[in-house]
Amino acid sequence: MMVFPFTVPLDGSGRMLDQAQGVYARSLARTLAERLTSPPNLAANLATLTADGPLDGENGEEGHGWIVASQPWTLEEACHIGLPEGTEYVLHGSAELTDRVRLRILLVDSPERKLALDHVVLRPRNELFSALDEAALEIAKALGEDPPATPWPTRDVEAFVAYLRGRDMSAAHEMGVRVPDPKKSFDPYLEAARRDPLFTDAQDRMLALALDFALGGQGPSEIARDGCEKLLAIDPAAYKAHVALAEIDLAEGDPVAAEERLRKAMALRPDWTPGFERLGTALTRQARYDEAIPWFEKALMDKNDDTDALQGLGVALAECGRLEEAAGAWQAVISLGVKSTHVHDNLGKVFMLMGRRSEARAQRAISRRMQGRPRFGLDLFREAWEWLKGG
Repeated sequence: MMVFPFTVPLDGSGRMLDQAQGVYARSLARTLAERLTSPPNLAANLATLTADGPLDGENGEEGHGWIVASQPWTLEEACHIGLPEGTEYVLHGSAELTDRVRLRILLVDSPERKLALDHVVLRPRNELFSALDEAALEIAKALGEDPPATPWPTRDVEAFVAYLRGRDMSAAHEMGVRVPDPKKSFDPYLEAARRDPLFTDAQDRMLALALDFALGGQGPSEIARDGCEKLLAIDPAAYKAHVALAEIDLAEGDPVAAEERLRKAMALRPDWTPGFERLGTALTRQARYDEAIPWFEKALMDKNDDTDALQGLGVALAECGRLEEAAGAWQAVISLGVKSTHVHDNLGKVFMLMGRRSEARAQRAISRRMQGRPRFGLDLFREAWEWLKGG
């Protein structure tokens, strides 16, 4: 099934009555798409349309936003929408979220060229979850599937409405849509967290956005830091906020601050096993290799195929002169399918230090092939010199 952003109420000039309605139309369509993936035989994908739309940008100018169709498609138009292979149904309609929830859902059976469902949901705003459950139930029944039984991540309607605004903002950043004020990107999630501190999905998505800002360049890292600090002010037990701040510190070359943040996170959640590898990495960045080794080993006791921990362990072991063990760690990384020139280069260096020159040359050759570099010049001279030395 393909779920398209819903249409919204318009004024007499053809513009949205309220710009927020475009946000809610997209968000409610997204929510239905996600809930409808729960039945085992049903997969619902959200179709995100972007173009110059009615959302205002900076200085009151028309910005670059999502298109929300001004009118529902006719049945004929819906049947001619290009769909991915294997997709049989199109879900669209209209949505309004004010002091009430109104959804008109139109489910089109494209192969049969007919409406499989035309249903209206109308409930008070405080019954938002029941409204969405009703819509999902009617769609599942029309498809002959069991209705989704996924619990809602919060029972606070206003926290969820704020979360929907946050999801829309996250999607804007992911799609590269210009956002008038990136400083406000975290506000909806923070509102959701204030209303329901146990709403963990809101926190997780806010922190994912913070990492996208800091590591993916979708926004200024100082704004990401500020968002994480505000979340900690709301919920001091939000250990993942410390984790996000540690990742920002590592990305900015401050492993000392990262170590401090990671230790705070692990004090709050001693069972948070991914922290073992991250703390080992922070210690390695400080050249504290002896201290890093036990943390990587603890990470591997929990998950023996953790390739990040294996690579970090290899570096720490090599720096401590434990070359045979370092080579074993990097060979394990390669056996797990990691294709990295750094691993082959490191393995080549360790083999050379161990006097295993032919194996070192083989690793360098693999690295060259991966980089698309030919074997000539300095490489040939180095190998000839090694041969003369008895390699």
